[in-house]
Amino acid sequence: MNVAFLGLGNLGRAIAKRIKLFFGKDMNLFVWSRNRTKVELFVSETSAVPLKDLSDIPKDVEFVLICLFDSDAVASVIDKIDVSGKILVDLTTNHPKRTPEFYNTVANRGGSYLESPVLGSVIPAMEGRLTVLVAGEEKAYLKVQSILSAIASKIFFFGNNIPNASKMKLVNNLVLGGFMAVLAEALAVGEKLGLSKDTLIDVLSHGAGRSAILDAKRSKLVNKDFSPHFSVALIRKDLDYLIDYAFASDEKKFLAQSIYSVYDRAKQFGLSQLDFSSVYLMFEKILKE
Repeated sequence: MNVAFLGLGNLGRAIAKRIKLFFGKDMNLFVWSRNRTKVELFVSETSAVPLKDLSDIPKDVEFVLICLFDSDAVASVIDKIDVSGKILVDLTTNHPKRTPEFYNTVANRGGSYLESPVLGSVIPAMEGRLTVLVAGEEKAYLKVQSILSAIASKIFFFGNNIPNASKMKLVNNLVLGGFMAVLAEALAVGEKLGLSKDTLIDVLSHGAGRSAILDAKRSKLVNKDFSPHFSVALIRKDLDYLIDYAFASDEKKFLAQSIYSVYDRAKQFGLSQLDFSSVYLMFEKILKE
């Protein structure tokens, strides 16, 4: 099996590594990133083949997986590759207005496009526990299902109903971003009231805060290790896409706008490249002022 993987950010790297380890010698994996250092590091750790340029993807590669920052990056990559006869599996969290455009562009050039955003971050990806949301032609989906199954504990197929997978991902991330913001503020407020962080997390994990999000971010919050699994920049971008797509400009303010403003402010605090759980640092600093 010949597969190309384009994009080696935190999540992309984890997914690509999981796929390569899962299939081993049964898969020839070609990797590309705008950052050559990331490619060199990945190749040194696996038997993947580096691609110097997007035009270097071999013609016998049937599956091209894309995991990039935003829809502009996806459009740029699609424009530069030969998609004829290939299935493009787009793991990027995209603006729902853009994925029908990508679908048509790829189809007109002889390929197939699947929007396939994932729920979960670096650790679930490495362990094959992501949830994958897929929309596109069923024939293409069935061909790529074995690859997606290597990274997923659950796959939801929306049929040929693009952009429903992207819509669902943005709705999910509204909950994700909101829950993380509430947890972060609750910890900062609790500490201001004289409660220890350990006590706060322990009690919340047995009460109203009990959740997969708190379980996943407990270590980061306790140790203030906010190395990025899912960055502030990414959640801010996703919420921006949702607001642009779902709300008319003249509508009254919804909670989504308030949640977006938390991460927009976190960007102003210099937290963009840290894990989105680092919004705790912002609340902590504000409450100490």
